Amino acid sequence: MLSLMALLKRVLGLSTILLTVVLLTACGIAAHAPTAAATRAPSLTSIAPSITATNTTSPTKVPTATPEPGIPLGCVILNEEGKLYVLGDDVFFALGPSGEELDQALADDYPEWANYRQDVSWYSEPVTIGKIVREASFQEKFALNSAVTLVTLGESLNWQLPSNSDLFLRSLAISERLHHLWFEWTNPQNEQIRAQFPEVTNAATYTLYVFFEHDTPRLQSWCNTYKQLFGTPP
Repeated sequence: MLSLMALLKRVLGLSTILLTVVLLTACGIAAHAPTAAATRAPSLTSIAPSITATNTTSPTKVPTATPEPGIPLGCVILNEEGKLYVLGDDVFFALGPSGEELDQALADDYPEWANYRQDVSWYSEPVTIGKIVREASFQEKFALNSAVTLVTLGESLNWQLPSNSDLFLRSLAISERLHHLWFEWTNPQNEQIRAQFPEVTNAATYTLYVFFEHDTPRLQSWCNTYKQLFGTPP
């Protein structure tokens, strides 16, 4: 009986120990069991560089010289030394425009001149100003730039067509006068004439200077008109 009692106590003790171990083990597993940690996936942010507006400075405009009204840019009648220089001798004796080209040059600015017609003895029908001036510029004794003759003719008349006037004879007289003045300057024996006009650079300029009676504003007007009609200074 005592042995049975002792055996039961022993079994009961072992059961208590076993139950304790089981409980402790269960608690330990629960305590140390790894938990799934919520990890945040990295957000996909744009790696493209942002475009920042920059203040772009516009190029600074360099002021340009503005010619006075009526004076085309580049038509200067004085050289660097302050002496008169309207045109070179090479331009003075150049072949120059044809009669048709002279008429075309007049069409925009002086249409009444471009439409002018005159009867002449050397042609079977009325001729234009261009043909008149061209013929008057080329003679047996001389040949001048027809553009020089035309501008000189127009400036001498203030670009007003005269009534009942023979423009061929007038153009011929102008050509002969210009030719004479050019040789007057270039004649080696006329040193006194060249010394009399120290403000003049060359023979072609002297020719126009004397023709217009030393009137510098008229020389400027001549130069302006030449450039206006033919697109380039003489």
